[in-house]
Amino acid sequence: MNYKTSAVLSQKDLNTINQTKTHITTKAKYGPSKETKIPLIIKPELAFIVATIIGDGHLRKEKKQICIELTDLDLLKQIQDYFKIIFKREFNINLIKLRKGRKQSWQMPIDSKAIHNLLNQTFEIPIGKKSHIVKIPEFIKNSNKSVKKAFLQGIMLTEGGKRRRGYGLSTASKTLWKDLSVLFEEFEIPIQLDRWIYKKYKKEYYGLVFKEKHYLSLMRECRSGQTS
Repeated sequence: MNYKTSAVLSQKDLNTINQTKTHITTKAKYGPSKETKIPLIIKPELAFIVATIIGDGHLRKEKKQICIELTDLDLLKQIQDYFKIIFKREFNINLIKLRKGRKQSWQMPIDSKAIHNLLNQTFEIPIGKKSHIVKIPEFIKNSNKSVKKAFLQGIMLTEGGKRRRGYGLSTASKTLWKDLSVLFEEFEIPIQLDRWIYKKYKKEYYGLVFKEKHYLSLMRECRSGQTS
């Protein structure tokens, strides 16, 4: 099944308003709802959104809501802009009450069954707890390099950061770890892999690290609101 077919099927329990070569517009069958444009082509901005939801987002079963919470307000605003570009929907950013011992954070709740279905059914993002089972979606793996690069940018901005004497990330998902190692190799970014037991949780964690120069090359243009 190709991406276009999967995206259309993910909307089968909503009302279809119209469909073109580039998108399908849907709306909930019952109750008040807003029209949502679901893209039928994977663009870099969509891949970036998918990556940030995998990194710091959560798909709730109740109300088919997606929630993303970040301490980086500029990044959250960038994600908000991408939702406008891709889905033609605007979602509000809310300030989270400061919690003891934690940094100030902001949250963007996304109440959209159409987007929830796409992320869960087409991009394989699990509902509920997902940290140990997430992976790179097959449709991202099979996309062009600009889409894959945008995905890596989104992952690094949510899951990654400075590590050892370079940059890297750690994850509870062995599958995501292996998938990312393949993707970094495609971009000719040499990485070092490691794994360890997190004693507090008695679980195995997986990490990777690479040189700063490769990070800067990967992230070029991303912070200006562009993906490439």
